[in-house]
Amino acid sequence: MYLKSLKPFLVQLPAFLTGLRRLIRSTGEPVVNVFYHTVSDNYLPHIHPLYAPKSVRTFRQDLDYLLKYFQAVDIHAIRKHVSQEKKITQPSFHLSFDDGLSEVYHNALPVLMEKGIPATVFVNSRFVDNQELFFRHKAALIIDKLRCQKGVSAAIQKIKKINSADNALLDVLAAVLEIDFQDYLQQQQPYLTVEQLKTMQKNGFTIGGHSIDHPHYSLLSEEEQTRQTVESCLYVREMFHEPALYFAFPFSDGGVKDTFFSPVYGPIDLTFGISGIQTSHGSRHFGRIDMETYGKNAGQCVRRAYVTRWLKEFIAK
Repeated sequence: MYLKSLKPFLVQLPAFLTGLRRLIRSTGEPVVNVFYHTVSDNYLPHIHPLYAPKSVRTFRQDLDYLLKYFQAVDIHAIRKHVSQEKKITQPSFHLSFDDGLSEVYHNALPVLMEKGIPATVFVNSRFVDNQELFFRHKAALIIDKLRCQKGVSAAIQKIKKINSADNALLDVLAAVLEIDFQDYLQQQQPYLTVEQLKTMQKNGFTIGGHSIDHPHYSLLSEEEQTRQTVESCLYVREMFHEPALYFAFPFSDGGVKDTFFSPVYGPIDLTFGISGIQTSHGSRHFGRIDMETYGKNAGQCVRRAYVTRWLKEFIAK
């Protein structure tokens, strides 16, 4: 019990006492994958009730920190590293964005072009062109409508816990509160369009799959997990003619069995989760560092991820 209470302290302390370059050398891992969802200076009703994304200024600061210690590489370089076609020998980072949110085009793309940083955006095929609204974004809009009312804190907490299997419940709540999701999609355009994605491709972005409609994979059968994965990637190939296919799990790869991976590695080259710095399944499945929730800045996020990796290796010895 005593050791358990010390765990957060023990995890964070070495990050502040040990230089990042030493941590990189100690793990022997030359590549880190970092990801965001969006970048915005403005309040987004479909996002902010759930979490606060980085501002353009803090995003710039994050990138400057990363460039101090790592070279930026695209996702194809990671594929070539795995296949040993061309090994990555210098500390490198790969940047990605999940969910295909439109602010990535408006706010992140100009910064990345300025700094010469390639990136990947993982999209949900039903959200591209603002066809449908992600159930978590529905929940955020409902919370946004409720937040000024009294005595609703318990209800808000319950809404935050609604999962993908209860998407229909959010539609019912929206009807009661007179929230029009289709109108929001048309007026606010929260997701990237095909044309925007094609423009991003021309400016250093790769497009990857992120499932059809962003379900919790832990609630799906393995057959449905495979369908969501493969169909979203084939959509990317059909629409954007990507030469290789990449997939990032929605939420996480929790609840995904080892038997899932071998069949999807036929059409799909690499997969990505959110478990920090690690590789598995023949080095074709990578963890990523969540740059929005682990810390206030890139230094905290990356150092913590390296310390966690180092501790796991130390304990395993």
